[in-house]
Amino acid sequence: MKRNDARQCYDIPIYNRIYPFLLKRRSDSLVYHTFNLDVTETVKYIRAYNATKPEFRLKFFYVFCAAFMRMIVLRPELNRFIASNRYWQRNELSMTFLVKEDFTDEAPETSNPLTFKPEMTLMDYARVIDDYINNAKHVSENSNYTDDTIAFFMKFPVWFVALVVKVLGYMDKLGKAPSFLREADGLHTSVFISNLGSIGITGGSPHHHLYEWGTTSLFITLGAMERKREFDDDGKVISSREFIQIGATVDERITSGFYFIKSLKLLQDLLNNPQELEKVPEIPRDTITKKEYKAKVREADRQRRLAKKQARKKS
Repeated sequence: MKRNDARQCYDIPIYNRIYPFLLKRRSDSLVYHTFNLDVTETVKYIRAYNATKPEFRLKFFYVFCAAFMRMIVLRPELNRFIASNRYWQRNELSMTFLVKEDFTDEAPETSNPLTFKPEMTLMDYARVIDDYINNAKHVSENSNYTDDTIAFFMKFPVWFVALVVKVLGYMDKLGKAPSFLREADGLHTSVFISNLGSIGITGGSPHHHLYEWGTTSLFITLGAMERKREFDDDGKVISSREFIQIGATVDERITSGFYFIKSLKLLQDLLNNPQELEKVPEIPRDTITKKEYKAKVREADRQRRLAKKQARKKS
């Protein structure tokens, strides 16, 4: 079986292969994790950059997104999804987030996926995201691909819309959906990020569910940045650190909990050392081919037979 948006993963641990059959839906497989990130060094980095290069204002959200996408590049199992009881490695590195034209109830929202290249550096990410936000904030003046596509279909009778959605859903399940569906739909992406701190939500970051529609296996929410201080006996500040809380929702079938937690620790390391994002990463191998997997299995079987033969000789 082949898809037009991903490659099938074969080198999956035996125990994990049963997950798609036992846990058929993403809603059966949700794992929630709250993680407090120390972003003190990131804030210092941004202030230093903006002080010397005023022509482009670097923002925390840009650095966070760059660090998160770099984490996915270096930890490729996070860029997987389950479809048709199989594991798939996404062909693209992508991200979706909501943008409102302004902070009013009536302001339109835009959420088209952004596609990146694995070798991109911090400023590459920052400029792509900045351009997208600036364009999205003028959605009334520019065409909104997602809204235009939905508006076109909603002109038809309800039964026809239901039929189209059912057919597209079936095609998507088989990996044969047209490319315009992924371009218009923010739920066909490596990760969906919701910056709740930007609208003033404090006191933590709530978790968001995953959708059955699409292929997104990761949903991240960001809370507001908070400053934590430590005082000595005289009431003087001896330590001041900046923290931000993220709520992570992940389809547990795509990778192990250990792999995910280790990935979040990598994210923290990148935020502690944002200058690393200026470098082009060494991109690891994400998955092996079916032919390579079969050769690996044959070699493992050969090694087991050899070990048994040697054990018999010793006995």
